[in-house]
Amino acid sequence: MGQNLRRYAYWQLRDFARDRAIALIIISLAIGFTIIGPIRAVNGGAFDHDRAMTVLQIVLTQIVYITSFVALNGIVSNDRKLGYYRFLFSKPVSIPAYYAQLFVVFFVGFLLVWLLLIGIFGIFAAPVSPIKPLAYCALVFLSFGGIAFLISSLFRYDWPILAAVFLASAIFQSMWMSQEGWRRMVLSILPPLYKLSPALDDIMKRGTVETNSVLWLLGYSAVCFAAGIYVLRHRSLA
Repeated sequence: MGQNLRRYAYWQLRDFARDRAIALIIISLAIGFTIIGPIRAVNGGAFDHDRAMTVLQIVLTQIVYITSFVALNGIVSNDRKLGYYRFLFSKPVSIPAYYAQLFVVFFVGFLLVWLLLIGIFGIFAAPVSPIKPLAYCALVFLSFGGIAFLISSLFRYDWPILAAVFLASAIFQSMWMSQEGWRRMVLSILPPLYKLSPALDDIMKRGTVETNSVLWLLGYSAVCFAAGIYVLRHRSLA
């Protein structure tokens, strides 16, 4: 079973490159150039390091959430909708282990795509160290990842639900952040995704991040991921 699972890793990475990586690159370049192009025109194409980091932070704000949604969309549910699970699991492979490995492969593929995009940014703006932007991209993917994994394990059409969860977290937090009672209980149930925006500023400008925010983001996502594994272990994909 373990040998069969390792063989699937190559095909998982290939499918990510074919089905998602190309889309991530196209979307990112299309949005990124609408931001970088006008700035280059105003500044005569000149970027110093500080300006490049500021522009990169703006680009990340606009793009990293979208690319995370695209990368995680249908991570489990696509195989159910398209009937691929009949072929995938015709050999003795653990379903939870397969999708846990798929999550890791998608995470690695996502970071490789962003490493390429940061390199392209360096050509058209100014070279920057990829460590800080990649750290933030990883935080966003992992914060969304467990939630997306659980939703995709439960529902066939997962991306509208994931989008609704993200919007509800942002909207209710802005409306009820100073409220108590049942509103505070609702906020405590929703994922703490609103903590991602302050984390970007901390990582890009100071190279640090608030430990409590990271623990909340990754802890919530990890619980959801474990719940998704439980669902896959006890629920049929048919």
